[in-house]
Amino acid sequence: MKFALFHSQPIVPGNSADGRPPPVLEYPEEARKRVRSRSDRVLMKVWDSFGKQGEERSFLMKIDGFLLLYIVLSYLIKTLDSTNINNAYVSGMKEDLSLYGNELNLFSTFYSVGYFLGSVPSQLLTNRVRPSLVIPTIEIIWSAVTMTTAACQSAKTIYAVRLLMGLLEASIFPSFSHIIGSWYTPEELGKRYSLFYMAQPLANMFSGYIQAGVYTSMDGLGGLQGWRWLFIIDGIISVPISCYGFVALPDYPNKCHAIYLSPRELLVANLRMDRVGRKAPEKITSKKFFAMFRTWRPYVFIPMYNFALLAYYFSYFNLWLKSLDKYSVQQINVIPTGGYGLALVSGYVFGSISDAIGKRWPCWAVVIVLQFVGSVVLAVWPPSVGAKMFGFLIGFIGYAGFPLMLTWSSEAFQDDPMSRGVLVGMGNSVNMIIGFWWSLVVYPTVQAPHYKGGYKVIAGVIGLLAVNVVVFGWMVRREQRRRGMVINAYGLAVMRELDVVESATASEAGDDGDKEKKEVVVRAASYEARSEAGGKV
Repeated sequence: MKFALFHSQPIVPGNSADGRPPPVLEYPEEARKRVRSRSDRVLMKVWDSFGKQGEERSFLMKIDGFLLLYIVLSYLIKTLDSTNINNAYVSGMKEDLSLYGNELNLFSTFYSVGYFLGSVPSQLLTNRVRPSLVIPTIEIIWSAVTMTTAACQSAKTIYAVRLLMGLLEASIFPSFSHIIGSWYTPEELGKRYSLFYMAQPLANMFSGYIQAGVYTSMDGLGGLQGWRWLFIIDGIISVPISCYGFVALPDYPNKCHAIYLSPRELLVANLRMDRVGRKAPEKITSKKFFAMFRTWRPYVFIPMYNFALLAYYFSYFNLWLKSLDKYSVQQINVIPTGGYGLALVSGYVFGSISDAIGKRWPCWAVVIVLQFVGSVVLAVWPPSVGAKMFGFLIGFIGYAGFPLMLTWSSEAFQDDPMSRGVLVGMGNSVNMIIGFWWSLVVYPTVQAPHYKGGYKVIAGVIGLLAVNVVVFGWMVRREQRRRGMVINAYGLAVMRELDVVESATASEAGDDGDKEKKEVVVRAASYEARSEAGGKV
């Protein structure tokens, strides 16, 4: 196929507005050829920022240090709370509140109801109002609600708290997912999505150690049981992170309000996305929204999204450990951290490999196979404790698959910013509807820890996920062929719109034919002209 350098936008020929040369941006292949030393090549593979140069490197390190750090910390705290419910249940909550029925599953159900109710309104809100204002404000309220869990004296009050927390959290994941996909290029995106999503296993690891420490040192302090202190600590930690969000969250490159990025750095940000071919976020209208349902995308992506989430089967690992009657409370909380450590390593490794090879599906296929093996082991439920331990632990590698799916879909839908944002929110909404009954039917508390039919169902779900992945890849390629799209230098499909770019650069290109350099000048002039007219780009 022919290579398209840029996704076409209106071009305004001219020189850089401030007389300075345009930012130097390299294609991935150019950077690999430039970097010669073995140490530098190793650093590039560990973290791609080391392979950048000049203004692009400075910009990328800023975005990582502010945006990525904040998103990881924020999502970590949200996941920490969800995990704390399970850890608190096996660390005294069950006995203190006399929870001997399906209360644990109902905690998740009420949270799902709140999340479902908040999904659509929150997406509309963050589309109309700056996410850098909406999300940190929601997080501050969330912190206060989290701490109220420590005061709950019955299951009914916890139901109300979980409902409100789900309502508040509904905007967080879809917004973060959309924002990350709006700032990073394909050679960077897989690792960043993995780090974002790996906040989940990291939170689970912290929760186990924190709960073990709290149970040992704070149980009874101030007349409160140890599990109550866990929620108080969670809320206290969240407050400064929420306040940091007002500064760290930059919104989007085309509508950025970050005080730590200069107009020149915003120029770099917009040129990067323009070069990749990724359209900037835009206002959601009813016409655009309903037009999306006339495409294949919702009907293939949303099932795949939910199969990927339902394929997780290790949530009740600690209940199985408790049933063995051989581990202390501290050990029950700490042992699962080994699985979450495996998830962290596999998430980074698979994300990095997918960035290096420029494809997401091969890595995801390996993850799906491993998940299937683990689910089959638990479906059989062998008498060996070691075999069941293996089945649970290998399932944690499934964490690495979800960010690969987010990366793949973000690139496949880069021509439509609404699909990139709204479909994730809709996927979450559907998942919450399933969550109303899923755990009650597939994982009934009375069968714990041996869910006789549950693990067989999970094996089937993973099989359906594999089929869905194949269909998704086929539909993406089919759409690209039908629309006459071409593959650019990043391996992404863009529309065949080279004539405008080539005509604008041909008249200014020298005898050396250095069209790419001239095109960057043209693009820079266009963005800087817009910046001069309206402030930040």
